[in-house]
Amino acid sequence: MNRGTGPFIAFLVLAVALGCDSSPRAPALRASPVYQNDGEGFRFLVPDGWIQTASTILPPGELSGESFLVRYRMRTPEQGATLQIECLQESETLDLEKHHAGPSYRVEHWQTAEPSEEVEINGVKAGRLVYTARIEGRPMTKEVVIFLRNSRVYSFVGLFWSNDDKAREQIRRAIRSTIWEE
Repeated sequence: MNRGTGPFIAFLVLAVALGCDSSPRAPALRASPVYQNDGEGFRFLVPDGWIQTASTILPPGELSGESFLVRYRMRTPEQGATLQIECLQESETLDLEKHHAGPSYRVEHWQTAEPSEEVEINGVKAGRLVYTARIEGRPMTKEVVIFLRNSRVYSFVGLFWSNDDKAREQIRRAIRSTIWEE
């Protein structure tokens, strides 16, 4: 080995060691007026005062279970509400009404509060499911808007106290602003 090769190899080893990190990472949390997920191909407007509390990037291909993409918390007169976007692999055997009525958010079983309905959001068909349950003696509403895109099921889940009309309207407004890329 000549004199110039040693420092070059040391630099190369250091550069590789510093540049390689195989552990998965969540993207940085953002305080942006628009949530945009280029990997999944959609975006929506984020109302003022919402705080992003979690975010992740899904792997390409089939999903092995349910994953969340992003979670927002909002302060409202009724002590807060959340909007979480979940994703799972589309399946012929998946009963979405039963799936969303099942255990989640500290509730063993959600009761159907309204008949399911088909909605259209910016030219894209979706379904809306509304459930209720009692948490700590208070009625809570779980409102879910479901999009089927590219063999995946995207559930926009709003969770709020049932008497919190402001939270319901903010969640619905954000979901109505959703735009999917073709």
